[in-house]
Amino acid sequence: MNTRLFTALSLVVLLGFVALTLFNAVRERQRIRSFIADHELPAIGMAVSANLDRTAAKYQQVGHELLRGDFLRDWIFGGEEDEEELRAFLEGIRARHGMMDAGIVSDRSETYYGTDGRTVGMSRDNWERDGWYYLYRETMPEANIDTWYFPETGRIGMWVNVSIRDADGSFLGITGGGVEATEFSRVLHSYGELPGINVFLARSDGQLVYASNRNLLKRPGCIDDVSTVAITEEVDGTEGIAGRRFMPDGPTGSLLWARYSKPWDTFIVIEKTGDIVNERIREMSIRTLVGGGVLTASLYALTLTVILAARKRIASQTRKLETIAGEDALTGLYNRLSFTEYVEREVSLIRRSGGQSCVALLDLDYFKNVNDTYGHPTGDAVLQAVAGVIRSELRDTDIPARFGGEEFAVLLPSTSIDGAAHLAERIRRAVAAGFGPFPELPALPTLTISIGVTSLIADDSGPDSAYHRADDALYRAKRNGRDRVECGV
Repeated sequence: MNTRLFTALSLVVLLGFVALTLFNAVRERQRIRSFIADHELPAIGMAVSANLDRTAAKYQQVGHELLRGDFLRDWIFGGEEDEEELRAFLEGIRARHGMMDAGIVSDRSETYYGTDGRTVGMSRDNWERDGWYYLYRETMPEANIDTWYFPETGRIGMWVNVSIRDADGSFLGITGGGVEATEFSRVLHSYGELPGINVFLARSDGQLVYASNRNLLKRPGCIDDVSTVAITEEVDGTEGIAGRRFMPDGPTGSLLWARYSKPWDTFIVIEKTGDIVNERIREMSIRTLVGGGVLTASLYALTLTVILAARKRIASQTRKLETIAGEDALTGLYNRLSFTEYVEREVSLIRRSGGQSCVALLDLDYFKNVNDTYGHPTGDAVLQAVAGVIRSELRDTDIPARFGGEEFAVLLPSTSIDGAAHLAERIRRAVAAGFGPFPELPALPTLTISIGVTSLIADDSGPDSAYHRADDALYRAKRNGRDRVECGV
């Protein structure tokens, strides 16, 4: 009787362990998929998006360079007579920025003029050739970047288009040109080389313009070749969180993440292939089955260890990708490394073509008191809010960054020292006016900010010399009582 009871109890325990092992195997499958869906894919996707946005800002600056000095507007108003003068102007900018070509379309005469020597009348009847222009004129964006894939060369082509407008805002035409995309393609390719990761770019009509698997591009590829879900119908065409859609399962069990990029009018799709996902699930299942003969407490301890290790690995990868993206994790502004690259490019531009640009350094006054009195979580919330105030006062072409701690920086392209000082004063007033006592912390004093401004000059050996002048002006503002703007030489 005792033997039968022991055997029955042993069988119950054995079945209990088998059931527990199977339950844990199913749960681990779900957890692994959640890790990939909630951490890995969004981190890679946002890093790719950040590179796209940085490239868009760089190329749009090239487009806006064509509008400097109102030459194109005056040429159109002058009757579009001297084409050689126009082409000389376009060719100078094309050569300076390494563009493949440059041109304009005058809306008055519906004529295209390009650096390749062509003068072509635009026509709705020739929609295959000229439809892009009439679509642009109907939607009237300030600027866009059009992307194409050329299967015969295996290269991506990108065109920057910027609106030409009169002083009253009326539409006069489009200017822009083709941009070399080799470096951009190399960045996308580097992400596509991550294990089990495929990167896709698709135009808003669903046409693929980039894919890690180039075989999809040898024929007219469509985003539906990647997923059975038609994301062009699911994403509402806005940028940011509202334009982002996670698609849990592709046709092969792969995991997909998608986001719409407004400046490019392009969908970004990141895929984690099904074989890699399943391989990771198989590895975890084997580990769980091996632990099926261990006591329940040990089994749960092992599972917890694996989960914590996976989370630590994901967090480490996310931090690395944030660094690649050039973004400060707390405020969402550019970090110092990325900001320095923009300043270096602006100094090079001033050396080649002249012009005026400025840099401002901003430092919160007595910020240490906030952290010491209310704690670092409150201090972090204040830094995020200050970053929002700074961003709200800037133009689209200005570059804001967090240097570290409570110090910020702003690059102001095509801005005189007087204009930079005026903008800095607006920021100073907005910070002072926007930070009364917090409702949950009535005793928090009003925050103020000190700002130092300096011009970028062609003789600068690099960003550090400009930073030094701006830093001297900042310290002068501190010595003179804080909550003020000082300009350096």
